[in-house]
Amino acid sequence: MARTNERHSISNERSEKRTVVIERFHEGSRDSTEPDIIVDECERPASVITETSTSGPQWLLSILCEQETPETKAGIDKVPTILRDIEKHKDCFDPMVVSIGPYHKRDKDKDGKPKFDRVEKLKASIAKEFIGGDSKKLLKFDEVSRNARAYYEKTSTADFSDDQFTSMMFLDGCFVLHFIDCLLNQKSGDTKMKTDQIAFVLRDLFLLENQLPFLVLQALMSFKHSENEWLVLIHKFVKIPLRLQNRTSPERDDKPAHLLDLLRKKLIEMRNDDWHSFRSVIELKKAGIKCKKINGGSLRDIKFEDRFISGDLFLPQLFIDDSTKPILLNLVAYEASPDGPSDYVVASYIVLLDALIDHPEDVKELRSKGILQNLLGSDQQVADLFNELSINLVPSSSEYLEVKRKIEKYNKNKISIWMTDFRRTHFSSPWTIVAFFVAGSIILLTFAQTYFSIFPRGDDEGERKAPTPSRKIYYT
Repeated sequence: MARTNERHSISNERSEKRTVVIERFHEGSRDSTEPDIIVDECERPASVITETSTSGPQWLLSILCEQETPETKAGIDKVPTILRDIEKHKDCFDPMVVSIGPYHKRDKDKDGKPKFDRVEKLKASIAKEFIGGDSKKLLKFDEVSRNARAYYEKTSTADFSDDQFTSMMFLDGCFVLHFIDCLLNQKSGDTKMKTDQIAFVLRDLFLLENQLPFLVLQALMSFKHSENEWLVLIHKFVKIPLRLQNRTSPERDDKPAHLLDLLRKKLIEMRNDDWHSFRSVIELKKAGIKCKKINGGSLRDIKFEDRFISGDLFLPQLFIDDSTKPILLNLVAYEASPDGPSDYVVASYIVLLDALIDHPEDVKELRSKGILQNLLGSDQQVADLFNELSINLVPSSSEYLEVKRKIEKYNKNKISIWMTDFRRTHFSSPWTIVAFFVAGSIILLTFAQTYFSIFPRGDDEGERKAPTPSRKIYYT
C-alpha cells in the first residue's frame, strides 16, 4: 500500500505581518526520518531551521522571533563597562559643564538638582541668536531628528517625546556650532561663559556619551556661513584638544558620525602577526635607537629606520594636559563600543607609549626631543598617566607591526649593539674621546717599540752588507 504524506502547519504569530510556521510531514509510519521544517510565513518556502523531533518545540519559535527582529544598533554607544568600572578612570567619561544628547540630560548633582542647569538656560538664547529668526529652514528638521534618534540606545531616548527630542537636538546643535564659531573666530566673549567654563565645555564635547550626530550639525549649518566654511572650522576645532599638527584636508567623502569620530580620523588618517617585544625609551637609547619628532605627523606615520650601527624611531608630537586623559579614554571607548571603528589605532598607540614610557627618565628624553609637551606637571605624572591609560587595553595585532619587526631585527643584530656600546663607552664625552686616543697612541707606541727591539735597524751605512754581485753564466 502506497504511503501518503500529509502536511500540517502549526503557526505562531510574531506580529501583524510575520508568522513562523512549523511544517510537519506525517507519514504512515511513526519512524519516519523526514524532518519538521520551521519557516517564515513571509519567506516561504525557504527553510530556516530543521528539527528532527516529531513535535514542534514552542520555545524555539519565540527564540526565532527574537533573533529575526534585531534592534537597530546605536551609532553613539555608551562607554563599555570594562572601562567605566576602572576606579582611576571614573571621572573621564561624564560631562562636567554641558550635556549634549540624551545620555546625561537629566543627571543630578549631589544635592539632587539638575547638574547642567546653568548651561541649559543659555542654550535657548544662543539658539535664537544663531538662527536669527529664520525658522523656514527648520521645516525639515523633524525628519533630521527622527534619523538622529536612531543613533542612541532606545532605552535612553524612550522617555523623550518626539517634540522633546527634536527640541533637544535643535538646542544642542545650535550650542555646539555657536561654541565652535566663537572659539575659532576669536569671539570667546560671545559664548556667554567664563574662561574656565569654556575649557570644561571643550573637554565635554569630546566625550563618547556626549556626542551629537553630525547630520544634526549639517542641518543647522546654513544659518551661519557655508557648509564648506563650517567644515574648515570644525576640522580646526577637533585639533585643539590634542594640539594636532597634521595637514589633512576637510573635503572628505566619508562624513564623520560625530566630533569624536572626526578627532579619531584626524589622529589616524594620512595614509597579522605575533607581538614583538618592546623596550622603554632609555633602553632603546642604550641600544643606539634615537627617538625623533615627526612634524605634522599622524598616529599612522610612526616608523623606524635602521642605520646599521644606529636607528631612528619617529613619533608624532603630543601635548599633555588635564584634558588628555579623558579625551584619549573616550577615543578608546569609542573604538571599543559595538558600533565603533574596529582597527583600534588609538588603543594601539596608547599601548605603544606605555611600552616606551616606564620611568620619568623616558618622559624627559621624549620631552628633550620635542615629542611630548608636558603641561600636566612632573615627568612622573606623565609616566603614571600612560601606565594607567593602558589598563585593560587590547591593541591591534597589526598596528605598528612593521615598526616592531624592524626594532626586533635591529636588537638581534649583535654588530650594531656592539658598535653602539663601543661608541657610548669611548665617545660619550670629550674626555672619553681624549682618553681613547691617548690609550690608542700608547698601544701603538708600545707595539712599535716591541717590533724594533726584535728587528733592529743598523745605524751605520758601512756596516751594511754589500749586495752579492750577480754572476753571468756563459753557455758554450
